[in-house]
Amino acid sequence: MNRIKYITTILTLTLCCLPVAAQLNGTGFYRFRNAQHTGDYISMTNDLFNYTTCIGTACGGLRQASSSEGQARAMECVGKYLQTDIHMIQDAEIVDVGSMVYAQKKNTNSSNYEYNLIGQGTSLLTLTSGTYPGSVQLQFNDRYITINKVSGSGANTLYTASIELKSSTYVFLVGYPSLGTRYLVDNNGTFAVNSSSSAQNAKWYIEPVTHFNVTPEVEYAGKYYTTLYVPFAFKLSGAVEAAYVVTAIESDGTLTLETVALKGQTVPAGTPVLLECSSNATADCQLIPDGTPLFTAPDASVTSAAPRASTATSYTGTNLLKGNYYCNTDGAMTFTTSSGTSSFQANHYTARAAKLKVVGLTASGKLGMVAAPASWTAMPANKAWIEYTGTAELVLPFAPATLKGDVDRDGDIDIDDVNATIDIVLGRDTEAYNYDMEAADADDDDDHDIDDVNTIIDMVLGRLSN
Repeated sequence: MNRIKYITTILTLTLCCLPVAAQLNGTGFYRFRNAQHTGDYISMTNDLFNYTTCIGTACGGLRQASSSEGQARAMECVGKYLQTDIHMIQDAEIVDVGSMVYAQKKNTNSSNYEYNLIGQGTSLLTLTSGTYPGSVQLQFNDRYITINKVSGSGANTLYTASIELKSSTYVFLVGYPSLGTRYLVDNNGTFAVNSSSSAQNAKWYIEPVTHFNVTPEVEYAGKYYTTLYVPFAFKLSGAVEAAYVVTAIESDGTLTLETVALKGQTVPAGTPVLLECSSNATADCQLIPDGTPLFTAPDASVTSAAPRASTATSYTGTNLLKGNYYCNTDGAMTFTTSSGTSSFQANHYTARAAKLKVVGLTASGKLGMVAAPASWTAMPANKAWIEYTGTAELVLPFAPATLKGDVDRDGDIDIDDVNATIDIVLGRDTEAYNYDMEAADADDDDDHDIDDVNTIIDMVLGRLSN
C-alpha cells in the first residue's frame, strides 16, 4: 500500500517534467505532454501526499491491504492526492515552472531507464521514502520511475512512465509486499495512474527543456518587470536584462536593490528575484535552467506526512524577497474509508495578506511593491513578494522615463519649465533645483539654447506635442 504513496509521488514529480514532443536523453530538464490529450502537460501544484493516510486510514491498515476492498479504498485516496498534487495544464509557452522536471538518471548505464524526478523543492524519492508504522514496519525507499520507449523516433518518440509499488522491507512468508506496477495517465484532463499501459493516454512525448519564459507584469519607464522564485539556477537570456534582490527598506519606503545577475549571467538556485525586461512579450523573455535543483533529501524515517519543500537557497547575500512553490486552492478533498467518509485539506498556499507586497505601480505612479489585488485569495506560486507592515510607499529606485519639456520634473509642462530652461541656457546655478537636463534639450540637438526655450513654449501653448 505504501506503493500507493509512491504512485502519487511519482506522478507528482512526473508532472513537473512532462512537456512537448522530443526525446529523453539522460539527466536534465524535461516536460511531458500526453499523447492522447496533446495539449495537456503535467504540472506539480502540491506536495501533500501522505501514504500513512492512504494505507492506515483509507485502506484500514495492513490487514486490509491484501483485500480488493481495502486496496480500492487506498487507491481512491491515492487518486485524490494525485489530483491534488498534480494538475494537467495547457502551457505551450513554458511559463509554468511546475511543468518542468529535472529527471536524474539512477546510473550511467545506457540500458538503465530509472529516474528520480526533481521539481518544486522536492523529489520522487523524497515523497516516496518512509516507514509505514504498522505491526510490521514496512520501509519504502529507492522508488524510481521507469521510463520506456514504446514507439516512434526523434520528436515523435512515445514513452510510458511507471513505478513499481513495492516495499523495500522483506516480510516473512510474504516477501516484499507489492501493489504492482502503475502507469502515469491523463484521465481526460486529470492526472491519474493505471495498471495498464496500452491506452494512448498512458503514453507521453518527452521534450528537453532548453529554456522557459516569464511574462512581465508591470511597465515602467520603458522597461517591464516581474518576479520569480524557482528551486534551480537560471541564466538571463533574450529580453531579460537584469535580476535584483531587495536588501533593505529605508525609513521613507525606498527599497535598496542589489544586482544578482545581468544578461548572460546566472541567478543562484532558490533566490527570489525582481526581473527587468526590455520587452513585454512572453516569448522574448527567456531564462535558461542550469544545474540540479534544490530539494529536500529523502528521509526513510518519515512515518506521516510527506516532507515539505526545501526553503534553502544558494544565494548568500541579504534578500528581503520571499516566495513559495505552490498555490493550490482546490480545497477539502474526500475519500471513502472502511468506516465511512473522511476528508483532508488540499490547500497548500500562502494566503493573501495586507503585509505581503507584490511588484506594481504605487499610488504616485512609481514602480514599487504594493498590496496584492483584492481579488486574490492566495499568493501565486513561483512569484516573489515582500513582507511589510509599515505605512510608507514602497518605491523601487528606478528613474522614470524623461518627459521632454518637463524640466522641473513635476509631471507637467508649463511656464515653470520655460523659466527653468532659460536658467539653463543662461548658465545660471541650477543645481539646487534638480532640473532634468535631458528634458531641457527639447529639440534633441544635444545642446541647450534658445531653440529649446521656443520648443517648450510651443509645447505649453499646445502647438507642439512632446
